[in-house]
Amino acid sequence: MAISNNKRVDQLLRAMKQSLPGVNDEHSLYDLLKPALSFKGPIRYNNRWPWLMTVAGLVVLAILWLLDSSKLTGLPDSLLNGLNWLLSPLYRLPLGPWSPFLLLTGIGVWQLLSRYQRLQGLADAIWRKNLLLDNQLQEIPCQPEAKAREFARSFYEFNRGNHKRSIDWLCQGHYQGTEHQFDYQLFDFHYVDKHTTTTTDSKGRKHTHTTYRHYHRYGVILSFGFTQDLNILGYSNSGQTGVKWEPASLDFRKQFKVLAGSEMIASKFFKPTVVEQLQQLGQKLRQTNLEFNRQGILCLTVADSDFANVPRPVGLEDAEAFLTVLKQQTKLPKLTLALHCVHQLMVYTDSNF
Repeated sequence: MAISNNKRVDQLLRAMKQSLPGVNDEHSLYDLLKPALSFKGPIRYNNRWPWLMTVAGLVVLAILWLLDSSKLTGLPDSLLNGLNWLLSPLYRLPLGPWSPFLLLTGIGVWQLLSRYQRLQGLADAIWRKNLLLDNQLQEIPCQPEAKAREFARSFYEFNRGNHKRSIDWLCQGHYQGTEHQFDYQLFDFHYVDKHTTTTTDSKGRKHTHTTYRHYHRYGVILSFGFTQDLNILGYSNSGQTGVKWEPASLDFRKQFKVLAGSEMIASKFFKPTVVEQLQQLGQKLRQTNLEFNRQGILCLTVADSDFANVPRPVGLEDAEAFLTVLKQQTKLPKLTLALHCVHQLMVYTDSNF
Protein backbone atom coordinates (compact mmCIF):
# COMPACT_ATOMS: atom_id res chain seq x y z
CA MET A 1 0.00 0.00 0.00
CA ALA A 2 1.51 3.33 -1.09
CA ILE A 3 1.93 5.85 1.69
CA SER A 4 0.88 9.46 1.23
CA ASN A 5 3.32 12.22 0.32
CA ASN A 6 2.72 13.82 3.71
CA LYS A 7 3.88 10.67 5.53
CA ARG A 8 6.92 10.39 3.26
CA VAL A 9 7.80 14.02 3.98
CA ASP A 10 7.46 13.28 7.70
CA GLN A 11 9.80 10.29 7.39
CA LEU A 12 12.33 12.32 5.40
CA LEU A 13 12.37 15.23 7.86
CA ARG A 14 12.59 12.89 10.85
CA ALA A 15 15.59 11.04 9.37
CA MET A 16 17.41 14.27 8.44
CA LYS A 17 16.75 15.78 11.87
CA GLN A 18 18.22 12.71 13.56
CA SER A 19 21.35 12.94 11.36
CA LEU A 20 21.92 16.70 11.79
CA PRO A 21 23.70 16.54 15.21
CA GLY A 22 26.35 14.30 13.64
CA VAL A 23 27.27 16.91 11.01
CA ASN A 24 30.71 18.33 11.83
CA ASP A 25 32.13 19.34 8.46
CA GLU A 26 30.96 20.63 5.11
CA HIS A 27 31.02 17.25 3.37
CA SER A 28 28.77 15.64 5.98
CA LEU A 29 26.48 18.68 5.65
CA TYR A 30 26.20 18.10 1.90
CA ASP A 31 25.62 14.36 2.48
CA LEU A 32 22.77 15.25 4.81
CA LEU A 33 20.83 16.56 1.83
CA LYS A 34 21.19 13.41 -0.28
CA PRO A 35 17.82 11.92 0.85
CA ALA A 36 16.14 15.23 -0.02
CA LEU A 37 17.78 15.30 -3.45
CA SER A 38 16.55 11.78 -4.24
CA PHE A 39 13.06 12.34 -2.78
CA LYS A 40 10.34 11.45 -5.27
CA GLY A 41 7.80 14.22 -5.24
CA PRO A 42 7.60 17.71 -3.72
CA ILE A 43 9.10 18.23 -0.28
CA ARG A 44 6.09 20.05 1.03
CA TYR A 45 2.90 19.11 2.81
CA ASN A 46 -0.48 18.84 1.21
CA ASN A 47 -2.43 21.07 3.60
CA ARG A 48 -5.83 20.82 1.92
CA TRP A 49 -7.55 19.21 4.92
CA PRO A 50 -6.09 21.48 7.61
CA TRP A 51 -7.10 24.52 5.55
CA LEU A 52 -10.61 23.11 5.01
CA MET A 53 -10.99 22.42 8.73
CA THR A 54 -9.77 25.90 9.64
CA VAL A 55 -11.90 27.77 7.11
CA ALA A 56 -15.05 25.67 7.74
CA GLY A 57 -14.70 26.11 11.50
CA LEU A 58 -14.24 29.88 11.19
CA VAL A 59 -17.23 30.21 8.83
CA VAL A 60 -19.57 28.36 11.20
CA LEU A 61 -18.23 30.30 14.20
CA ALA A 62 -18.88 33.55 12.33
CA ILE A 63 -22.45 32.48 11.49
CA LEU A 64 -23.13 31.51 15.12
CA TRP A 65 -21.79 34.87 16.33
CA LEU A 66 -23.91 36.78 13.80
CA LEU A 67 -27.03 34.85 14.81
CA ASP A 68 -26.44 35.31 18.54
CA SER A 69 -25.79 39.02 18.17
CA SER A 70 -28.90 39.51 15.95
CA LYS A 71 -26.84 40.85 13.06
CA LEU A 72 -28.62 38.69 10.46
CA THR A 73 -32.07 40.19 10.89
CA GLY A 74 -31.84 41.60 7.36
CA LEU A 75 -31.95 38.10 5.86
CA PRO A 76 -35.23 36.73 4.49
CA ASP A 77 -37.28 34.99 7.19
CA SER A 78 -37.22 31.69 5.32
CA LEU A 79 -33.40 31.69 5.18
CA LEU A 80 -33.08 32.81 8.80
CA ASN A 81 -35.51 30.13 10.00
CA GLY A 82 -33.63 27.54 7.98
CA LEU A 83 -30.33 28.51 9.60
CA ASN A 84 -31.85 28.39 13.09
CA TRP A 85 -33.38 25.00 12.41
CA LEU A 86 -30.12 23.65 10.98
CA LEU A 87 -28.01 24.90 13.90
CA SER A 88 -30.53 24.27 16.71
CA PRO A 89 -29.01 20.85 17.71
CA LEU A 90 -25.75 22.62 18.46
CA TYR A 91 -27.39 24.65 21.24
CA ARG A 92 -28.08 21.42 23.14
CA LEU A 93 -24.37 20.58 23.38
CA PRO A 94 -23.12 20.70 27.01
CA LEU A 95 -20.21 23.03 26.17
CA GLY A 96 -22.26 25.29 23.90
CA PRO A 97 -22.70 25.54 20.14
CA TRP A 98 -19.21 26.99 19.61
CA SER A 99 -17.26 24.09 21.10
CA PRO A 100 -16.99 21.62 18.14
CA PHE A 101 -16.02 24.39 15.71
CA LEU A 102 -13.49 25.93 18.05
CA LEU A 103 -11.97 22.46 18.32
CA LEU A 104 -12.10 21.97 14.54
CA THR A 105 -10.44 25.35 13.90
CA GLY A 106 -7.86 24.72 16.59
CA ILE A 107 -6.87 21.34 15.13
CA GLY A 108 -6.62 22.84 11.65
CA VAL A 109 -4.44 25.74 12.77
CA TRP A 110 -2.28 23.45 14.90
CA GLN A 111 -1.65 21.13 11.94
CA LEU A 112 -0.75 24.04 9.65
CA LEU A 113 1.65 25.57 12.17
CA SER A 114 3.27 22.28 13.21
CA ARG A 115 3.89 21.23 9.62
CA TYR A 116 5.32 24.64 8.77
CA GLN A 117 7.59 24.55 11.81
CA ARG A 118 8.68 20.97 11.05
CA LEU A 119 9.79 21.81 7.51
CA GLN A 120 11.11 25.35 8.00
CA GLY A 121 12.59 24.57 11.41
CA LEU A 122 14.77 21.82 9.94
CA ALA A 123 15.85 24.06 7.04
CA ASP A 124 16.74 26.80 9.57
CA ALA A 125 18.77 24.32 11.63
CA ILE A 126 20.68 23.16 8.54
CA TRP A 127 21.31 26.79 7.56
CA ARG A 128 22.52 27.60 11.06
CA LYS A 129 24.93 24.65 10.90
CA ASN A 130 26.17 25.94 7.54
CA LEU A 131 26.83 29.42 8.98
CA LEU A 132 28.80 27.89 11.85
CA LEU A 133 30.98 25.90 9.47
CA ASP A 134 31.52 28.77 7.02
CA ASN A 135 32.56 31.14 9.81
CA GLN A 136 34.62 28.64 11.85
CA LEU A 137 32.30 28.91 14.82
CA GLN A 138 31.69 26.20 17.37
CA GLU A 139 28.45 26.15 19.30
CA ILE A 140 28.87 25.93 23.07
CA PRO A 141 26.09 24.22 25.05
CA CYS A 142 25.11 26.27 28.10
CA GLN A 143 22.40 26.77 30.66
CA PRO A 144 20.79 29.95 29.26
CA GLU A 145 19.78 31.66 32.50
CA ALA A 146 22.85 30.53 34.43
CA LYS A 147 25.10 31.85 31.65
CA ALA A 148 23.34 35.20 31.70
CA ARG A 149 23.95 35.42 35.45
CA GLU A 150 27.61 34.52 34.90
CA PHE A 151 28.03 37.26 32.26
CA ALA A 152 26.21 39.74 34.50
CA ARG A 153 28.87 39.26 37.16
CA SER A 154 31.44 40.67 34.71
CA PHE A 155 29.47 43.22 32.67
CA TYR A 156 26.70 45.72 33.41
CA GLU A 157 25.41 45.12 29.87
CA PHE A 158 23.58 42.03 31.11
CA ASN A 159 21.81 43.98 33.83
CA ARG A 160 18.72 44.35 31.66
CA GLY A 161 15.20 42.93 31.90
CA ASN A 162 13.20 42.89 35.13
CA HIS A 163 11.59 39.50 34.43
CA LYS A 164 13.97 37.16 32.63
CA ARG A 165 17.52 37.05 31.22
CA SER A 166 19.08 34.26 29.19
CA ILE A 167 21.89 33.53 26.75
CA ASP A 168 19.89 31.84 24.03
CA TRP A 169 22.84 31.02 21.81
CA LEU A 170 26.57 30.88 22.46
CA CYS A 171 29.49 30.16 20.12
CA GLN A 172 33.24 30.17 20.26
CA GLY A 173 35.26 31.75 17.45
CA HIS A 174 38.75 32.96 16.60
CA TYR A 175 39.85 36.10 14.75
CA GLN A 176 43.18 36.30 12.99
CA GLY A 177 44.22 39.85 12.20
CA THR A 178 47.37 41.24 10.65
CA GLU A 179 48.86 42.18 14.02
CA HIS A 180 46.65 40.62 16.67
CA GLN A 181 44.62 37.47 17.04
CA PHE A 182 42.06 36.63 19.67
CA ASP A 183 39.39 34.13 20.68
CA TYR A 184 35.89 35.40 21.23
CA GLN A 185 32.49 34.24 22.39
CA LEU A 186 29.52 35.17 20.23
CA PHE A 187 26.15 35.32 21.98
CA ASP A 188 22.46 36.15 21.72
CA PHE A 189 21.30 37.83 24.96
CA HIS A 190 17.55 37.67 25.45
CA TYR A 191 15.86 39.70 28.17
CA VAL A 192 12.26 40.32 29.10
CA ASP A 193 10.66 43.33 30.74
CA LYS A 194 7.40 42.72 32.63
CA HIS A 195 4.89 45.54 33.01
CA THR A 196 1.74 45.29 35.11
CA THR A 197 -0.99 47.92 34.98
CA THR A 198 -4.22 48.12 36.95
CA THR A 199 -7.28 49.94 35.65
CA THR A 200 -10.72 50.58 37.12
CA ASP A 201 -13.81 50.31 34.92
CA SER A 202 -16.99 52.40 35.14
CA LYS A 203 -18.46 50.02 37.74
CA GLY A 204 -15.45 50.35 40.04
CA ARG A 205 -14.03 46.92 39.24
CA LYS A 206 -10.25 46.67 39.04
CA HIS A 207 -8.54 44.88 36.17
CA THR A 208 -4.89 43.90 36.10
CA HIS A 209 -3.10 43.63 32.78
CA THR A 210 0.40 42.23 32.41
CA THR A 211 2.56 42.57 29.31
CA TYR A 212 5.95 41.05 28.53
CA ARG A 213 8.34 42.78 26.15
CA HIS A 214 11.14 40.69 24.68
CA TYR A 215 14.46 42.16 23.58
CA HIS A 216 17.66 40.74 22.13
CA ARG A 217 21.22 42.05 22.21
CA TYR A 218 23.87 40.35 20.11
CA GLY A 219 27.56 40.61 20.74
CA VAL A 220 31.01 39.28 21.44
CA ILE A 221 33.13 38.93 24.55
CA LEU A 222 36.92 38.79 24.26
CA SER A 223 40.11 39.61 26.08
CA PHE A 224 41.15 43.09 24.87
CA GLY A 225 43.98 43.94 27.20
CA PHE A 226 44.89 47.48 26.09
CA THR A 227 42.44 49.41 28.26
CA GLN A 228 40.08 48.77 31.15
CA ASP A 229 37.22 50.29 33.14
CA LEU A 230 35.82 52.12 30.12
CA ASN A 231 32.28 52.29 28.71
CA ILE A 232 31.40 53.58 25.25
CA LEU A 233 27.63 53.62 25.07
CA GLY A 234 25.56 54.05 21.93
CA TYR A 235 22.56 52.47 23.67
CA SER A 236 20.96 52.89 27.06
CA ASN A 237 23.00 52.74 30.22
CA SER A 238 22.35 49.54 32.22
CA GLY A 239 24.30 50.52 35.29
CA GLN A 240 27.69 51.57 33.93
CA THR A 241 29.36 54.34 35.92
CA GLY A 242 32.44 56.51 35.59
CA VAL A 243 33.78 59.90 34.69
CA LYS A 244 32.00 61.43 31.74
CA TRP A 245 34.45 62.15 28.96
CA GLU A 246 33.85 63.84 25.62
CA PRO A 247 36.27 63.83 22.69
CA ALA A 248 36.41 66.82 20.34
CA SER A 249 34.43 65.11 17.56
CA LEU A 250 30.82 66.31 17.51
CA ASP A 251 29.80 63.30 15.38
CA PHE A 252 31.24 60.94 17.97
CA ARG A 253 29.42 62.70 20.80
CA LYS A 254 26.16 62.33 18.88
CA GLN A 255 26.74 58.59 18.62
CA PHE A 256 28.29 57.65 21.95
CA LYS A 257 28.43 58.53 25.59
CA VAL A 258 31.70 57.73 27.36
CA LEU A 259 32.05 56.79 31.03
CA ALA A 260 35.61 56.01 32.14
CA GLY A 261 37.25 54.90 35.36
CA SER A 262 39.36 58.07 35.15
CA GLU A 263 40.12 60.87 32.73
CA MET A 264 43.58 59.36 32.26
CA ILE A 265 42.08 56.09 31.00
CA ALA A 266 39.86 57.93 28.53
CA SER A 267 42.47 60.37 27.24
CA LYS A 268 44.97 57.55 26.74
CA PHE A 269 42.46 55.44 24.79
CA PHE A 270 40.73 58.02 22.61
CA LYS A 271 43.32 58.78 19.98
CA PRO A 272 41.95 60.41 16.80
CA THR A 273 42.23 57.10 14.94
CA VAL A 274 40.23 55.35 17.67
CA VAL A 275 37.51 57.98 17.56
CA GLU A 276 37.28 57.67 13.78
CA GLN A 277 37.15 53.85 13.97
CA LEU A 278 34.33 53.92 16.52
CA GLN A 279 32.39 56.47 14.49
CA GLN A 280 32.50 54.15 11.48
CA LEU A 281 31.35 51.25 13.64
CA GLY A 282 28.48 53.27 15.08
CA GLN A 283 27.32 54.25 11.60
CA LYS A 284 27.09 50.63 10.43
CA LEU A 285 25.76 48.86 13.53
CA ARG A 286 22.71 49.81 15.61
CA GLN A 287 22.83 50.74 19.28
CA THR A 288 26.44 49.72 19.78
CA ASN A 289 27.86 49.43 23.28
CA LEU A 290 31.47 48.66 24.20
CA GLU A 291 32.13 47.81 27.82
CA PHE A 292 35.73 47.19 28.89
CA ASN A 293 35.62 45.82 32.43
CA ARG A 294 38.34 46.16 35.07
CA GLN A 295 40.03 42.98 33.86
CA GLY A 296 40.44 44.44 30.35
CA ILE A 297 37.80 42.12 28.88
CA LEU A 298 35.57 43.67 26.24
CA CYS A 299 31.85 43.06 25.79
CA LEU A 300 30.61 44.56 22.52
CA THR A 301 26.86 44.45 21.91
CA VAL A 302 24.52 45.62 19.15
CA ALA A 303 20.82 45.47 18.34
CA ASP A 304 21.23 44.08 14.81
CA SER A 305 19.44 40.73 14.57
CA ASP A 306 21.61 39.83 11.55
CA PHE A 307 24.80 40.31 13.55
CA ALA A 308 25.24 36.54 13.74
CA ASN A 309 22.83 35.46 11.05
CA VAL A 310 22.13 35.79 7.34
CA PRO A 311 18.62 35.18 5.97
CA ARG A 312 18.19 31.75 4.40
CA PRO A 313 17.56 32.33 0.67
CA VAL A 314 15.97 28.95 -0.10
CA GLY A 315 14.86 25.84 1.75
CA LEU A 316 14.23 22.13 1.44
CA GLU A 317 11.35 22.74 -0.96
CA ASP A 318 14.08 23.22 -3.60
CA ALA A 319 16.76 20.82 -2.39
CA GLU A 320 19.11 21.31 -5.34
CA ALA A 321 19.12 25.10 -4.98
CA PHE A 322 19.55 24.71 -1.21
CA LEU A 323 22.60 22.50 -1.72
CA THR A 324 24.08 25.01 -4.18
CA VAL A 325 23.73 27.78 -1.60
CA LEU A 326 25.21 25.61 1.14
CA LYS A 327 28.29 24.98 -1.02
CA GLN A 328 28.93 28.72 -1.25
CA GLN A 329 30.82 30.51 1.52
CA THR A 330 28.39 32.60 3.55
CA LYS A 331 30.11 35.09 5.82
CA LEU A 332 28.59 37.14 8.61
CA PRO A 333 29.40 40.68 7.43
CA LYS A 334 28.34 42.57 10.57
CA LEU A 335 30.23 40.22 12.86
CA THR A 336 33.29 40.52 10.60
CA LEU A 337 32.98 44.31 10.67
CA ALA A 338 32.84 44.37 14.47
CA LEU A 339 35.81 42.01 14.84
CA HIS A 340 37.85 44.03 12.38
CA CYS A 341 37.04 47.19 14.34
CA VAL A 342 38.13 45.53 17.59
CA HIS A 343 41.36 44.47 15.93
CA GLN A 344 42.01 48.02 14.75
CA LEU A 345 41.34 49.34 18.25
CA MET A 346 43.98 46.92 19.50
CA VAL A 347 46.40 48.16 16.85
CA TYR A 348 45.74 51.82 17.71
CA THR A 349 46.02 51.35 21.47
CA ASP A 350 48.84 48.86 21.87
CA SER A 351 52.22 50.25 22.84
CA ASN A 352 53.57 49.84 19.31
CA PHE A 353 51.28 52.39 17.67
